Amino acid sequence: MRKKIAYNRKKKLEKKPTRPKNRCDDCIPAKCCMYFSVEIDEPENRKDWDDMLWILAHRDVQIYMNDDRWYVLVMNECRFYTPDRGCLIYPKRPLICRAHTWKDCEFKDDYNFDLHFHNYEELERYLRNNPQ
Repeated sequence: MRKKIAYNRKKKLEKKPTRPKNRCDDCIPAKCCMYFSVEIDEPENRKDWDDMLWILAHRDVQIYMNDDRWYVLVMNECRFYTPDRGCLIYPKRPLICRAHTWKDCEFKDDYNFDLHFHNYEELERYLRNNPQ
């Protein structure tokens, strides 16, 4: 007796290649992609404070202090971020981006720095009220 073997003749659907899951897809705009910060030395004398005023004389630059560490914050978005597609280089993004975790994410919270100078005038006022 011969057994009939049923074959599934339906063509298998081909999977389209997809980019790796980007956990930041729902984060629009991605705050962490809109600026970068660089640590600077703590101001120790009047010249250091004057240098900070010079930094703040430039557009889209801020200075903040958090946990006794000072930073220059540059409001300049990453050229690889687009709101409609997210990170264009997500699979090969730099290590600093990979190390940024959901625990560190600024999306849900406002910045909460110990000191924050958005512009020249704010630092100048601070220095007038807090002689160095």
